Amino acid sequence: MSKNSAAYWGKRQAQTYKVGEKKIDSFYRDLRKVFNQAKEEIEEVIKDFYIRYADNNGLSYTMAQKELSKREIKGLEDFIRHVYATMGTRDREVINKSIKARVTRYEALQMQIEAILDNLYDYHFKAEGEETLKDVYKSSYERTWYNIDIYNGVHKEFAQVNVRDIEQLIAYPFNGANYSDRLWKQKEHMITKLKENITTMLVQGKHPKDLSKDFAKIFNTKEYEAYRLLHTESSFMIEQGTLRAYKEDGVEQYRILATLDIKTSEICRKQDNEVYDIDKYVTGVTAPPFHPFCRTTTVPYYGESEGTRVARNPLSDKGMEVPASMSYKEWHSKYVK
Repeated sequence: MSKNSAAYWGKRQAQTYKVGEKKIDSFYRDLRKVFNQAKEEIEEVIKDFYIRYADNNGLSYTMAQKELSKREIKGLEDFIRHVYATMGTRDREVINKSIKARVTRYEALQMQIEAILDNLYDYHFKAEGEETLKDVYKSSYERTWYNIDIYNGVHKEFAQVNVRDIEQLIAYPFNGANYSDRLWKQKEHMITKLKENITTMLVQGKHPKDLSKDFAKIFNTKEYEAYRLLHTESSFMIEQGTLRAYKEDGVEQYRILATLDIKTSEICRKQDNEVYDIDKYVTGVTAPPFHPFCRTTTVPYYGESEGTRVARNPLSDKGMEVPASMSYKEWHSKYVK
């Protein structure tokens, strides 16, 4: 390999990161459509609720507390059964787990909303999101292994990726809570906020159309949280796939490679160019991601600092090359200050 090995690894790992990022962005575009669909379905359910039970004075909180008739309970069961069927759930015990013999109108509305959000979070966000994260991991592992082979000029056979190992990584709480737990918290918080808005509507005697702006804010916030979660989880999976390739291909040390631009976080600035032994690898401490939306990556370190690395010119915002040994602190001092 040429002297400019730093440039080689910088470019290759940046490409690996971008491939993973594209997979997440593609999934997120589809997920946003599901978010919007869920919002429209919830608004439609609330609209139907209002039309069905409102009188000349509108719909009061007291009227919403009246119990459903047997016929209305049957309609509620049919609605929930239809929603859960799209998730592949047809078990009657699951469908009717929260439907009691005596249900108020307001409780029925809450059940409908929760069913719609279960479909959004548990099926689309969780199940499909986990499949995307598995794909991100495999891609990172195979690309890193290939890049090491090209660098060393020796080809080795890929080891088979065990799906169960990836599932354990997805369940690993590397930043305090795992993917599933964070989704559950997001869903529960959304349910709480929607309930608060609906209750206010009933107490104040407002029309459902008055909820539109508030609902838009809630869903926009949750979409942002969804992207932040996906981005952070994918960064973790990219680095875990990379780490596995390092270990299986005999890499003993790795170097932290932060992005040389003014957007880089303080912790990543400090970590840039630090070299660690593979057995000292700890996510968030000696390896990225160090924070949400972390762009920092790692590259194999073979005791060399020759060549160049890519940076961004703070004035023109165009790419530029700097010495491979230059740390973020040195780059910032020379080109930003």
